Amino acid sequence: MINLISLIDFAGTAAFAASGALLAARHRLDIIGFIFVGCITGIGGGTLRDLFLNLPVFWVEQWHYVAICGCAAVFTYFATRFVNRGTKALLWADAVGMALFSVLGAQKALVLGVSIPVAAIMGVFSACFGGVIRDTLLNEVPIIFQKEIYITASLTGALGYCITAELTGLPNSIAVLIGCLAAFTVRALAITRNLSIPSHAGLD
Repeated sequence: MINLISLIDFAGTAAFAASGALLAARHRLDIIGFIFVGCITGIGGGTLRDLFLNLPVFWVEQWHYVAICGCAAVFTYFATRFVNRGTKALLWADAVGMALFSVLGAQKALVLGVSIPVAAIMGVFSACFGGVIRDTLLNEVPIIFQKEIYITASLTGALGYCITAELTGLPNSIAVLIGCLAAFTVRALAITRNLSIPSHAGLD
């Protein structure tokens, strides 16, 4: 199980860093800009989660997370020449990172003995706030503030994991897979079918 969680952690970090680097490509940043935005995206949400849970910030003691972000950003820097401008590579990389971090954040919180609702919120923080920081730095409207089904997908995955892990008696590895698949499926449907939640009509 530790190996599975580590794999999810590394994969989510790389996917989020790649999503940050892809946005850096849209803004024509240099390779240092790619690395900086990739690192901010890859570790931002987890940093906020650890601060809220009163834990040591994970990447301060485990430098390899920064190395993963940097490598993913550099790889993306050179790989973007093969990416068609019309593709949704940024959305898909972000969707993978979101799904994995939703479960990882919730799992880390549950280990501390918090309630299911709090663990689910920690999962959402882990999954969403790296992207918020990324978009804000590059003067983009954060995806969670658009008509995208994003927080809903993250919350679905985090709750799916928490409920399965805590209430069903199924192995934790199955709960992890269920949570990741739930979050990714909801987000994938939103991307491929342009689904969104109706927004408020506003005030006159």
